[in-house]
Amino acid sequence: MDDVTRRWTLRLVAGLAAGAVALSGCSEREANDTLPEADASPSTSEPELPPLGPPDLPMPAEARTQDAAGAEAFVRYYIDLINRTSTVMDAAPLREFSNGCAECDRIASDYESDAASGYRYDGGKLTLHQVGKPLISNSTAEVAFRFNLEPLTLVDADGAPVPGLTFAGSEDGLGSAALQWIELSSCWRATQLDL
Repeated sequence: MDDVTRRWTLRLVAGLAAGAVALSGCSEREANDTLPEADASPSTSEPELPPLGPPDLPMPAEARTQDAAGAEAFVRYYIDLINRTSTVMDAAPLREFSNGCAECDRIASDYESDAASGYRYDGGKLTLHQVGKPLISNSTAEVAFRFNLEPLTLVDADGAPVPGLTFAGSEDGLGSAALQWIELSSCWRATQLDL
């Protein structure tokens, strides 16, 4: 290959390379100007669930998962609802999250009867101090727990203790709950409660 041919070849290669650089810069600039930017992190958020429970104590999102953590969170939430009922005397949420649970319905009926009589509760707070690992089987869960119950006195509208309705508290009581997952509302419901 002579010098003239070599120079033409080098010029041709250099020209093609310069053209390719110019074209790629142009097309990249056009693409940047015309195409929407890719989202750096694709959205993985779940659709927001409709709220459940009373407005002053809505069910937390962590209690609405069909797993062991969700079952434990639901039991803790249900105990919080029982404690709430002691202060507001509204048992409707206890029934809302009962699925044929006889003890849940009995507790709700006692609150409703006491509220109708004009009674209020002094003490009686339930505190969970240990919760076992929930046993999950398909759409059911079983949860064992240990709890403390403060002494409880029912008082009338004048604040006087109601005869026969004073209860000693208990420490380190053993309790359990059986739960059913309700797909339609994406939440657990109690089918059994032992306190």
